[in-house]
Amino acid sequence: MKHNRIGIIWLLIALFSTLFAIPAGADNHREVKLGITQDERSLNLYTYNTGFPGLELVNLLYDPLFILDKSNNPIPWLVKEFTVSDDGKQYKMILHDQILWQDGKPLTSEDVKFTYEYLLKYKKSRFTTPAALVKSIQTPDPTTVIMELDKPEPDFFIQPLADLPILPKHIWSSVTDPDNFNNSLGSGPFILEDYKKDQFYKLKANPQYFKGKPEIDTLVIPIIAEANAMFTALTAGQLDVISRRVQPELVKEFESNPSIKVERGPGFATTFLQFNAEKFPMSDQKFRQAISHAIDPQYLVDTVLLGFGTKGSPGFIHPATSSYNKAVVHKTDVEQAKSILEQAGYKDTNNDGLREAPDGKKLELVNLVQSNNPSSIRSAEIIAGWMKTIGIDMKVRPMDPDTVISLVWPEYDVTKGRNYDMTMFGWSTTMQLFPARLIDLFHSDLAGKGGTNIGGFKSAEFDKLAEQLEATLEPEKRQQIINQMQEQVAKDYPIVPLYYAEEISAYNPAKYDGWVFQDGKGIINKLSFVSNGEKAAVTTEQPAATPASTTPAAATESATSASTQEQANANTGKGTTSIVTILILIVVVAGGWYLLSRRKTKSER
Repeated sequence: MKHNRIGIIWLLIALFSTLFAIPAGADNHREVKLGITQDERSLNLYTYNTGFPGLELVNLLYDPLFILDKSNNPIPWLVKEFTVSDDGKQYKMILHDQILWQDGKPLTSEDVKFTYEYLLKYKKSRFTTPAALVKSIQTPDPTTVIMELDKPEPDFFIQPLADLPILPKHIWSSVTDPDNFNNSLGSGPFILEDYKKDQFYKLKANPQYFKGKPEIDTLVIPIIAEANAMFTALTAGQLDVISRRVQPELVKEFESNPSIKVERGPGFATTFLQFNAEKFPMSDQKFRQAISHAIDPQYLVDTVLLGFGTKGSPGFIHPATSSYNKAVVHKTDVEQAKSILEQAGYKDTNNDGLREAPDGKKLELVNLVQSNNPSSIRSAEIIAGWMKTIGIDMKVRPMDPDTVISLVWPEYDVTKGRNYDMTMFGWSTTMQLFPARLIDLFHSDLAGKGGTNIGGFKSAEFDKLAEQLEATLEPEKRQQIINQMQEQVAKDYPIVPLYYAEEISAYNPAKYDGWVFQDGKGIINKLSFVSNGEKAAVTTEQPAATPASTTPAAATESATSASTQEQANANTGKGTTSIVTILILIVVVAGGWYLLSRRKTKSER
């Protein structure tokens, strides 16, 4: 009998051990390794490098008033409820209660007011122009923000509201040189714990985040510039997810790998050939036109992207968007390209197969390419071959990304000049989110409206259309003007849009499988890291940008609170009631059995 009791006791111990055993990854510290391609400098809205993934990392540390859901519709974030006046000029927003900065101080309406006004004093090309749409800001109490606009702005919810991260006034109010200020303390779901230049970033979860602590405890972000090295690291399990788009030739291999999951979707990032319109011969519209005619974008899609993309539209706007002008199409005609050059005075006077300028001087052009982008390098080499066919000497020069930026867009300020002939360049998804971004790209007012006109392009006709668009609110009339703007861009050739590569993301689902694919961007976005972010996006319709009273916060808040509690339970182990009940029953049964067995033993004696 004694042996039987011992055996049962060991059985109970094994059962206890099984019940108390922590499932892999359930309550353990969860660390995810995300590979990025280059150093993004310090992560704040003045010092980050790239729109993707740089700004996405900034948005893990900071929060805007709204964010974009997975379909790129603006939804409230720091804001819990809002109204828009009947004339479309006043936005009243109520912030969530008890939002904290990562140092524990409260985030209030004063921080919002400070951020928008600070950007007018210390300009940052992406954010200053949209912030300038706000005529005044009132803050009647710590959670209320009232913005007054001079006129209704159709895209105000997208930019600036869903694009501009809010800064902590108590830290930035004394900063007079923001371009060299390296502080990254925000209100976001992650805190910057460590950073080694050109090596890595380390972010830790913000336990006080107002939307709930992220499911990932630590995000380690190594910088791996070389494409093959990054893909190899993912395959070998040294990385869990990568920000780099999977190269087309690796898609099938990755899709057949059981330890890797591939997510594919529409890509709105634009790859294009950018001309320096302030430098001859790129300043000559005929020269730019000839180069455009010699390029075959569909060939690049088929050859470089292996079909995983869409050919570029000469009007810049993506063909999959509702604002696309179907009448604007690219024309590839090598013979016409030669004829245009010949008539414009670009002739081969010494019969060496290469054309000289109209004044007889030799033409030697350089196309700058960022060395960490294999697809752009290959595209540039193919384009150089096409240029040779029409008698243009174009050299391809791969350089590290920082050097290319310093020559093309010094200090990210288009008013500070440019020192290049042409470059393979790209704009991230945000440039396609609303068609009025054409003004940013091509307006000749470099100090104001043309904040991303990196080619220094000037067109009186385009500027006139831009002014008409700014004064027009009726949707159909706006679309007519947008169509004309696309036609003007296609006529002037400030750039040659080449392709919009499909977004192909890859990750290890065993390590983390909570990624949310955002149209045009992929899986590296805020919604992937905050458990209730996508639930908020699903329950909230896109806000109206024209006069409307909109207060979706009640439904959103309910879903958010429930999700947050569920996540809190998952992180703290509070959702274990059933297990505890079972354990108590086992203890009671075991205790009862033990007492009965002792009594029986005594009676037998």
